[in-house]
Amino acid sequence: MQVYAPPPVPRRDWGWVVRLALPGLVVFLFGFVLGAYLAVAGQSQTFTGGRVVDRPRDDQSFSWPLRLTHRVNILVIGTDVTFGNRRQILPIARADSLLLASFDPATDKINALSIPRDTRAAIPGVGVTKINAAYAFGGPGLTIRTVEDLLGVKVDFYVKLGPKSFAKLVDAIGGVEIDVEKDMKYTDNWAGLRINLKKGRQVLYGTQAEGYIRFRHDALGDIGRVERQQKILMALFHKLKNPTMVMRTPQLIRAFTENTQTNLNLPEMMSLGMFSVRLEEADIRTATLPGGFTPNFWEPDWAKIRPLVLDHFYGVSPEMLAETRIEVLNASGVPGLARRTAGRLERLGFKIVRVGTAKETAATTLIIDRAGRDPVTRLLAEFLGKPRILRQAQAADVDITVLLARDYASISLLVPSR
Repeated sequence: MQVYAPPPVPRRDWGWVVRLALPGLVVFLFGFVLGAYLAVAGQSQTFTGGRVVDRPRDDQSFSWPLRLTHRVNILVIGTDVTFGNRRQILPIARADSLLLASFDPATDKINALSIPRDTRAAIPGVGVTKINAAYAFGGPGLTIRTVEDLLGVKVDFYVKLGPKSFAKLVDAIGGVEIDVEKDMKYTDNWAGLRINLKKGRQVLYGTQAEGYIRFRHDALGDIGRVERQQKILMALFHKLKNPTMVMRTPQLIRAFTENTQTNLNLPEMMSLGMFSVRLEEADIRTATLPGGFTPNFWEPDWAKIRPLVLDHFYGVSPEMLAETRIEVLNASGVPGLARRTAGRLERLGFKIVRVGTAKETAATTLIIDRAGRDPVTRLLAEFLGKPRILRQAQAADVDITVLLARDYASISLLVPSR
């Protein structure tokens, strides 16, 4: 069995951050409140032996001074711990909470998709099982690959947070006001978990807020917990935008950085914060991976997932995709390549109006946009390995031509056919 274990990186020294301007620091923290609420996981202890994976940087996504210029997707991983039969902490952790957040400067929106821990997924080198096992088998690297394969979305960066970080963050901001929808009571002495909340609007502090988003002992189970996570996310959003939070900057920094691993550097985090701080509640959209309960899994509903992924992570509506006419031409010399590729694209929702053979073979794959369909063109490029794009405005019976060349013959689409 192949196990993915990316090499560790040196621990970053965050102390000098405190010496930055206080407003900038609050912005930095606010930019990552989307991830902080996932810091709580299934148990009350923290596994600190995780690994950090370095991902290739897209240097065009950020620019000085602290600007986000292109969409970036960030996977937030909240881990749990595993206890042995003598209540000792074992060196194994699972991804108890997963959230994929997309920061899009083109639309000034943040789209966040929660992935339930019991989602049925194919883990590379492991097999089909619950998605939360990916972290146990290969840390952030394998978790990223599994999410990319599941959704067909490139993950640019990740943040891994420990369970106690969330409670400390809530305490650092002086609690958060939540309308608790019902009485919640649950005790797990083995894991050190005690939840005892009464229905009604109230201010929840660290351990109370932790219990609120960890509670899943009702008919909805983990799905109800995901909904509460999203609810408390918006409450944190409003609290951190309050100007008085600037006075709590040192506490916020300590709460956020404890047990945190990431391949984002500080300027990138600050850029995300500067982008986020000017947004309103309506600019943040949350969703849960569509699916249904089965005896062992949260079974994905692909008919609903496809349009949601297109909208949230590519900015393409199903209507735009359905009305864009695409031809696929084989210039690779490999028989059947255009037909197979066109079939997969059709299953993803693209409208293929013609499949044929180019007059000559070519070495480099090319996408020709004849009608200014930039969002669809970018989506095609993502699925086809990011070939060169040529914008050639002209009247034609197709809007986009895909010329598959020899360099594409060995490349498979990012999105698995379903």
